[in-house]
Amino acid sequence: MGSKKRGHFCKGCGNFLPNEKFSGRGHRKHLCKKCKESGIVISIEPKSDYDRNFHRLSKSVRNCMIVYFEHESFFLFEYQKSRYIIGDELNSEIFVFKGDLEGKFFVSEKLQKNELVMDVLYKKYYETMDNNLTFDYEDLIYDENVEISKKRRQHLEVISSLHHLRGFL
Repeated sequence: MGSKKRGHFCKGCGNFLPNEKFSGRGHRKHLCKKCKESGIVISIEPKSDYDRNFHRLSKSVRNCMIVYFEHESFFLFEYQKSRYIIGDELNSEIFVFKGDLEGKFFVSEKLQKNELVMDVLYKKYYETMDNNLTFDYEDLIYDENVEISKKRRQHLEVISSLHHLRGFL
């Protein structure tokens, strides 16, 4: 069993000190009385809304994959139980897949292109490339031996409908 440090950590001097070396507010600021008297200031910055929203959105975007055609590629992902697609290097509109409707693809109202959404999509796009979750369209449609997870198999319906979208991108 590991030993537990007693006292409190001071960010000013970098030492673990007994609780008596801290004033009431010193505990919260992580500054001992000596460092506080010497004028050291440590700012407590709460996590920004951008970071919090980035993390939340990043956790919600899942089951990503990239599909290559002859001259273009598509990035597919799932967000809040809907399937989305964005074309060629993330420079087109974000489309949501509605398989039960005639047009099948509609510009997403839920995921508007903004800095936060684009930062998360770029992160997920490069993670998808690093994890080798890129596929050739022909292999996915015609080759039954392509290894693809069950979660990503739901994208096959989207992929087979891409001819509806190719004119918009």
